[in-house]
Amino acid sequence: MLPAAKLSKKQLKEKLDALQCHFTWMLGVESHSPQHLLQKLDVEIKHTAHQNQLALLGLQAYLHQLNNQSKEALQSLRAAEGHKEEEQLASTAGSLVIYGNYAWVHYLQGSYQEAETCLERVQQLCPTPWDVRLIPHIQAQKGWSLLAIRARNGERARECFNMALMLEPQNRSFRTGLAMALYSSWNSSWQPDTEREVRIQLERIVNEQPDNYKAKIYLARLLEQVDGERSIGLAKECAEKSSDPEVLKLSAFFWMPRSTERALEIIQRALQQEPGYHLLYQALANCYKQQWVKAKEEDKDKIRRKAIKDLQKIVKTHPDLDLTLAKLQLAEFIGAENPAKEKEIYMELERKINTLSLRCRQALSRSWGKYFLYRERSLEKAKAKFMECYNIPLQTDHRQDCGRRLVKMAGIYKSKGNTQAASAIYHFFQEADRHCPRNLLHSV
Repeated sequence: MLPAAKLSKKQLKEKLDALQCHFTWMLGVESHSPQHLLQKLDVEIKHTAHQNQLALLGLQAYLHQLNNQSKEALQSLRAAEGHKEEEQLASTAGSLVIYGNYAWVHYLQGSYQEAETCLERVQQLCPTPWDVRLIPHIQAQKGWSLLAIRARNGERARECFNMALMLEPQNRSFRTGLAMALYSSWNSSWQPDTEREVRIQLERIVNEQPDNYKAKIYLARLLEQVDGERSIGLAKECAEKSSDPEVLKLSAFFWMPRSTERALEIIQRALQQEPGYHLLYQALANCYKQQWVKAKEEDKDKIRRKAIKDLQKIVKTHPDLDLTLAKLQLAEFIGAENPAKEKEIYMELERKINTLSLRCRQALSRSWGKYFLYRERSLEKAKAKFMECYNIPLQTDHRQDCGRRLVKMAGIYKSKGNTQAASAIYHFFQEADRHCPRNLLHSV
């Protein structure tokens, strides 16, 4: 029988809040569904080329617990325990984070004595309030975790790796993390003044780690406008040599505007290796859309029918995957011939709205808006849906597109003499942006 807990629940919670672990890092996972993040993370854990397994397994445990899967959370932490770091300080820092996560999982399960036991283990590992030698390795784990959640965490991850490098400037793993964070930050902000620094850091990683294909595909993207020949060469190498489905997905997106056939071939090869990676199906749907848009008029119907057949099969075969965006593309293809069926798909997704991530809710509202605009010819209904999308506080391509559409609508109202309706749209923009916290505008 376990001894009685020594701390009150309030005291225990205060000690847990002071820990350095995934439960206290405020990683900002709220805008995504745990299912999406877990599926994405599973692929990264299998194929990551970096020394970040402890961070990813801890993140996996955190996401499982958010999804009320305590058993799976504990399994992830046991797997993290089995992963040994070569360097002693890295190993100690990893153990601190692992046992901090253990303490939180037990606490959330109501197992307060087990949580206290884990806290005691943390105390044994680090008797002083804070060991400065462990800071860089803990910061690196936080940085890798932030990057695994979403690209727009790049700036926060950059701060983590910069702090780590201040204390251990020669650490190659930290330099790799900084390069990845810099690219993610640049990719989400497109600030030209940071481009040179990102390129320097990525070139360094590519030279030091010739098998780091994620760094190579990032560099290929970065070089597109300044060195097209080398950019294409890097992208070819990634597509031919990498087995990482995420790298292959990014390679396919690189080729999509150049050759949809080549992009399609890369995606299909990636799916053979990882048929459970939902983002590949999203890329496939996107590729079909590009093929359809670029095709000659006489070929469009054939491409659309093939896309419908393949996407319907995918949705039926993988009911457990988060395929919302692929379903929306399927609905658009179907709607070209059968608007009633298109509407039916949107209504089905609407019934599951509470399970959708904020990004997917935006995408659904945008699809509804296009449906009302092009199928039902209702400007007012379309406007309401575009506003609904824009009101969701995430700066995504869906939100930007709806913003552009609303500006165009305001112009239409103004040209027809309805200045009141036009002014209402501009007032809506002011209110939506004013009530949208700055950190949420940059959180996908």
